[in-house]
Amino acid sequence: MPAVPIRKQLLRGAFKYARRLLDLRRRERKAREEESDSDTGSTTSSIPSHHPFNNNDASDASSLSSVSSISSISSDSEASSNDNNDAIPSDAASVSSSEAEDMSFASKLNTIRARIKYLSETRVLYPNKVHKISQLYLVLVLYKEDDHKRFRQNLRVNPETFDKLLSRISQHPIFISTGPQEQLPVEEQLAITMYRFGHFGNSASVEAIAQWAGVSAGVVVKSTRRVMTAFLSLHDDVIHWPSAAEKEAAKEWVEAASCVAWRDGWLFVDGTLIPLADKPGFHGEAYFDRKSNYSLNVQLITLPNLRIVDYVIGHCGSAHDSTVFLDSRTVKERSKLIGRGEWIWADSAYPIEAWCVTPYKKPASYVPENKQFNYWVSHVRIKSEHAVGYLKGRFQSLKGLRQQIKDERDHRRALES
Repeated sequence: MPAVPIRKQLLRGAFKYARRLLDLRRRERKAREEESDSDTGSTTSSIPSHHPFNNNDASDASSLSSVSSISSISSDSEASSNDNNDAIPSDAASVSSSEAEDMSFASKLNTIRARIKYLSETRVLYPNKVHKISQLYLVLVLYKEDDHKRFRQNLRVNPETFDKLLSRISQHPIFISTGPQEQLPVEEQLAITMYRFGHFGNSASVEAIAQWAGVSAGVVVKSTRRVMTAFLSLHDDVIHWPSAAEKEAAKEWVEAASCVAWRDGWLFVDGTLIPLADKPGFHGEAYFDRKSNYSLNVQLITLPNLRIVDYVIGHCGSAHDSTVFLDSRTVKERSKLIGRGEWIWADSAYPIEAWCVTPYKKPASYVPENKQFNYWVSHVRIKSEHAVGYLKGRFQSLKGLRQQIKDERDHRRALES
């Protein structure tokens, strides 16, 4: 049999006790009526038949645990108990045994009614108090002023960068409280998010971060979503095609690292996999990659200074890099973005095009001239590997994403995190 929730068990127990109390009260009255005169006994009838606890009515456990039964207790029983309370005399010496029993019955019935009301209206019956000590003051105040190294270890950025990020997102409307509960300060929400992005594995679990910040797990999740919403509002200001000056600087670097003939190859593309901690329940096989992990595919188009100018996310780990690359803005608008005679450096997984240069594959790579060509291509293209390595090294949550994907909404949330 399925387990019965604790709230329903307690409600059933309260109703069962109430029935027994009313049955006992009914038997006591019946006994007194038999001892008294038959005429007076007919006027002191027992509890009305319409009462929710009367055995003649449908008073089984299922009906008594319904909302209608609860409302009946709070109305019929209250009226009955109020009548009994009104009958209580002010002089204690004159209280008869029958009236004392009425007082005791009314008191017990009120106690049961209060218990049922508490069980029905209280959201958390047994609060699970977890003792936590927040590290936010240590990081945001002490480390920020006196120990920049440990500040960077915790939040993965320097204090100056953190302050700049804070100034860019602090006025976003997502941080305006719309409910009765006030949000954490934006600075603390940003710190929680940066700490979460900078860790992976057990240290990146929601519960571990909640203990570090001294908050609940729900606050960690909500803070992350708010900060990501604010970050995404800055997307077009941060991720954009390079200017003419930036493009020329990239060409100068390529020329210095190789030769003049190669200076027009000023862009780099590379793909990486973001492993998932668990197999997705939403088309899990599609996430299984060539490294026998469940992952997401990410494509980065970068400059020699490691700046990301374009990217592709959303594809599962089983998708090939060349297939994912076709969905990039760089490919779709290459006639406008890439000039005549210019190209992108890529690895051997990508197709050879006039605008995409890759190393020679085997067996052609064994030819001495081709081998030397591959060496110098790798010497230039290593910058794309650096971009991926720096990104995963800085924000290590990309080394193992703890996001369960059970449906399409979870997939989108994984992309946002």
